[in-house]
Parts: sequence; C-alpha cells; structure tokens
Amino acid sequence: MTPLSDDEYLLTDVQWRRQDRDGGFRPLHGFTTGHLVVDGGSAQADARFNDQFLSNRLSGLDQDEIPIMLLVEVLESDDAYTLSCSAPTLMRAGASYRLEVRGELSEVEASAL
Repeated sequence: MTPLSDDEYLLTDVQWRRQDRDGGFRPLHGFTTGHLVVDGGSAQADARFNDQFLSNRLSGLDQDEIPIMLLVEVLESDDAYTLSCSAPTLMRAGASYRLEVRGELSEVEASAL
C-alpha cells in the first residue's frame, strides 16, 4: 500500500461500518462526491450522498456517539484506505446529505476486502 502524503484527495468510493461490530463494510448508498484531507496520520473526510434511509441510520449513530470506520478509495491511487473515526456528523445539504468524519488513516484490513 502506498501511503497518502499530506494533501486533499477526491473520493471515488466510500463504504462504512460500525467500529463495535465485526461485519463487513457497507456501501455509502447514493454516494455522489467527497474529499479526503490528509494531515500527518490523521484525516478528515467529507462525503455527500442522497439515500434518506442511510441518513436515518447514520443520524442515529451521530446521536448515540457511536464511532464508525470508513473504507475509502481516492482518485489518485489504486489502493483503499481505512479511516477509524469518531461518531459521524451528518448534515442536510440541499437535496442530499453530507457526512463528515475525522480520524486516523491505516492500512486496509485483509478481512475487509
């Protein structure tokens, strides 16, 4: 895996799961666009999607302060990266929703793929 240098990247795919469960990653249904900003070993992700059912699920995690993990792919790399995050922040953005998280980047778990 090629580590990402400190920069801003376009997200091409985002999947998620709760950190307290061992299940596989789930797609961020209705994903439209997103950015990943890397600074040292930490990162901030911002992803837009338009699935209302998913927004309800993520809103519950936000309210209950349940941490999540993201599996992200960026335009500039063929590798995937995991981002261990605190509870997600979810905001309404016009006709879509915006998910914001901060966390630590790490290598993809072999079992995640």
